[in-house]
Amino acid sequence: MTDCRNLSRVGSLVMRLLLMFIASGAQAGDAPAAASIAPATIPLTRQMDFTSGINGKSYRLQVALPFSPPPPNGFPVVYVLDGDYYFGTFAAAARGRAMFGQDLQAAIIVGVGYPDASEDPKVSMVRRSLDLTPTEDPTTVSFMKKIGMEPEAMGGADAFLDILEKEVKPRVAAMAPVDASHSTLFGHSLGGLFVLHALFTRPTSFSTFLAISPSIWWDGRSVLRDEAAFARRVSAGDVTPRVFIAVGGDEETPPKRVLPGGPTKAETDEQIRHARMVGNAKDLAERLKALKGKPGFVVKSRVYGREDHMTVPFASLHAMLDFALALP
Repeated sequence: MTDCRNLSRVGSLVMRLLLMFIASGAQAGDAPAAASIAPATIPLTRQMDFTSGINGKSYRLQVALPFSPPPPNGFPVVYVLDGDYYFGTFAAAARGRAMFGQDLQAAIIVGVGYPDASEDPKVSMVRRSLDLTPTEDPTTVSFMKKIGMEPEAMGGADAFLDILEKEVKPRVAAMAPVDASHSTLFGHSLGGLFVLHALFTRPTSFSTFLAISPSIWWDGRSVLRDEAAFARRVSAGDVTPRVFIAVGGDEETPPKRVLPGGPTKAETDEQIRHARMVGNAKDLAERLKALKGKPGFVVKSRVYGREDHMTVPFASLHAMLDFALALP
């Protein structure tokens, strides 16, 4: 009996010590010193915030530099719109393939985004509605509000294109040698709309244009008003841009679920019919492919089956890199 009581007391003591140990360990583990917590960084990247002298708004540049020495003519540069979302993906894919493979040129990857987006992702949704749209489209505002994209303004694409050319490019060139003749512009959705606007109105601003799921439907397809003038310049041999257009094959398929508090299924179905994402992209690509330009003018396109509006940028990533950065 005495042995049992002793065992009980020993067991109780061991349990109390174990609980104390666990408690002390949990406190130490759950509350690390604040100095030991820092934002994650990507090797050989730079971040710069600046206020534009053109429109007075703030921007954030995230720049991934190659791991290799610069070539004689400098590095090609890929400018990634919606950089708050896509910079890391582009940087990892482009640098990994250039470093470990034999098929891609080493390039500088530049994400163009907004300083406040790291704390509130909706900042990008609001700001991009101004920067990436060439015109206003009041008819879509109610739908945009329901999907969390309430715009503060629209129609700022020309000013934003000025910012890219006059303020972003010089900042990047100050960080590393760049090949001014080899620059690529990527954009998705409204970003794809912006890429097409830049292509049609300033086809020498970049050498390669990557338009993924472009919102051609915006403002009654007004972006296409400049297509004929662009086509004449191509046919005359004045410009030789390289163009890649891609879209998800499921972008005209109604979703199985709707967002709580978002547009109704009927509203979503109507927007899908109105946007005609696949049809508009395919039609434009075929018209551009039919143009007879000088050598150097290239148009490629692809419909990615079983991909939707949000997955197609990732499905098309390596095809875009091949198109923009393949070794000669």
